[in-house]
Amino acid sequence: MPEIAEVEHARRECHRHCLQRKIQTVETVSDDLVFVNMAHDDFGKALKGRTLVDTKRWGKYFVLLFDQGPHVVAHFGMTGDLKFKHKQKPDQEWPPRFWKTIITFENTATEEPLVVAYCDPRRLGRLRLIAGDPLLCEPISKLGFDPLHNLPDLDDFTTRVGKRAVPIKALLLDQAFSAGVGNWIADEILYHSRLHPAQYSNSLTREECETLRHQMEKVCRIAVEAEADESLLPEDWLMTYRWNKGKGKGAGVLPNGHKLAFEQVGGRTSAFAPALQKLRGSRTTKKTTTRKRRFDDDNKVTVKVEDTDKKTRQTRTTVTKGTKKANDKVSVKAIKTESMDPIPRRTSSRITRSTNSLA
Repeated sequence: MPEIAEVEHARRECHRHCLQRKIQTVETVSDDLVFVNMAHDDFGKALKGRTLVDTKRWGKYFVLLFDQGPHVVAHFGMTGDLKFKHKQKPDQEWPPRFWKTIITFENTATEEPLVVAYCDPRRLGRLRLIAGDPLLCEPISKLGFDPLHNLPDLDDFTTRVGKRAVPIKALLLDQAFSAGVGNWIADEILYHSRLHPAQYSNSLTREECETLRHQMEKVCRIAVEAEADESLLPEDWLMTYRWNKGKGKGAGVLPNGHKLAFEQVGGRTSAFAPALQKLRGSRTTKKTTTRKRRFDDDNKVTVKVEDTDKKTRQTRTTVTKGTKKANDKVSVKAIKTESMDPIPRRTSSRITRSTNSLA
C-alpha cells in the first residue's frame, strides 16, 4: 500500500514535470468508486484549460492546486499509482492497464506535451474535486497530524499516546492519529524505538514516547527523501528484509544478527525483532462488562451481560419491586444461561446501566 514516502514521490513527480503547465485534454473511464461524488466525464470538464500552480501532500493524500478551482485531492488506496508516458520503457504498453484518467499537459517552448495516467487495479483509490482550500476541507481536515508537517511537541504527543488503550502499532496506523504512517513505516518506527508492536499505548513511559516521537519524524523524513526507493534506504532498516515474511534477503536475519518475527497486530502483519522489542505486561486491556435491561409486560426485566474479552452472554431474569420506573433498582432473584430472545416491547426509557448500579 502506498504510504507517506510513495505519495510524496508522486507529488514531487507532478511538481517536477507538470508545474506551470496548462491541461490540454483529460480522458476518463467510468468508475463510480474512484471518482467521488461526480460523473467521470465531469472530472475532465472541470480540469480542462486549468494551469497547475502548486502541489501539496498531507498524510497519504496529495493535492494538485490550479490557477482556479476546483482542485484535485487524490488518494492511491491499496494499489494506485501515477505513470508518466515519457518514463515508460519501449516494451511497456500505453495507455497502461487499469487507467482511470489520463491528463495531457500542453507543451512548453522546450518540451513536448506531457502525459500522465492515474492507475488503480483494485479500485480503492479516490479522486475528488474540492472547490475550497483542500487542506481545510474533508477528507484531509479529518486526519491527524502529519509527522513531517506538524508533529506535536513532546508533552502533547505523550498525552495523545497515553489517552488511548490500544496496541501501539494500531495507534500508529490510525490516520486520525498520525496521517501518512502505514504498515512498513510503522514497523520501522517501532523497531528503531525498540517497542513491541503489541505494547499498549497507555503503558508507554514519557521516555519511550520521546524516543517514539523522534523515530517517527526520522523514519518518515529518511523514507521521503529516498522517495520510497528501497535501494536508498539505510542497510540496517527492516524494509529490505521483511518481505515474504523473512524468506527473501537475509532469510529473516538482520545485519546485526537478530532474527525477525511476524505477528498480526492491528489487523496487519507486523515485522519486529523479539530480542530487541520486548513486550511488557499483558497483551489485553482490563475486562469490561456491559449490562442492558429491558422490561416486558409482566414487570420482568431481562439483563443482558456481555463480556468484551470472552464474548460470553448471559440472560438474567428477575422481578422488579413496585412500578416500572426509570430509576427503579433491580433486585436479581435468579440467574440462568440461555439464548437471548427478542423482547417485544420496552416501556423503560433507560436501558443501559453500569455494573455498580445493578444492586
